[in-house]
Amino acid sequence: MTWIDLGNPSPKLTPSRYNLVKWQTGEVQRLTASTADSTTTFNQVIEGRKSDRQFGPIDDQQLGALLWQACRCREVWPSDLGFDLEHRSTPSAGAIHPIHVLINKPGDCRWWLYQPQGHYLVELIKASEQLAGLLEHSAKVLEGPSAVRLLFVAEPGKTLTKYDEGCSLVWRDAGALLAIMALTAHAQGLTFCPLGITGEPWASALSDEGQLAGVGFGLLGFAARS
Repeated sequence: MTWIDLGNPSPKLTPSRYNLVKWQTGEVQRLTASTADSTTTFNQVIEGRKSDRQFGPIDDQQLGALLWQACRCREVWPSDLGFDLEHRSTPSAGAIHPIHVLINKPGDCRWWLYQPQGHYLVELIKASEQLAGLLEHSAKVLEGPSAVRLLFVAEPGKTLTKYDEGCSLVWRDAGALLAIMALTAHAQGLTFCPLGITGEPWASALSDEGQLAGVGFGLLGFAARS
């Protein structure tokens, strides 16, 4: 067995400050808030959730409802780390939330960055060229012409500014987010299927400063359930 030891994380005695990645952005797309209550109980979600590999098309309202419940920021408070700490539905080491959600809609070559603090999408300039190879690679793993593709990109420097040997914390944050999205999707009548790929080496190319790393990829669509 080959096991990569990521160390034992511990809070730094003196945290440092971190400068957030600077994205090249374009068009902004506002998303509506989700106000509808699900009739599905938590026990039904836990018992019924499974990974489906058939994806029906979804609209922006359905996409927005998923992001609203699973990813949006509910509260912020300032820190000395160079960025705000946040409360979201998913747990995160130190309330840091270093995982970005990037979205590619079917029939649109553009990639969009979800902004949890304002609940909107912002177009990422040049990402369509930088991530073209990733779309080809993901299609070899699982095709889904009607599915929305989601790339999970970590900004590890956020976590490492507070923790020594914090890389495993970043991966655990990514796993927690994938799980919350899968459960939320099922509760909303959607299906979310994480793939085994991380998004590398394409995801890290989104930053010239080496600040980003791919930590997951998934397909989202309408669920055809019996």
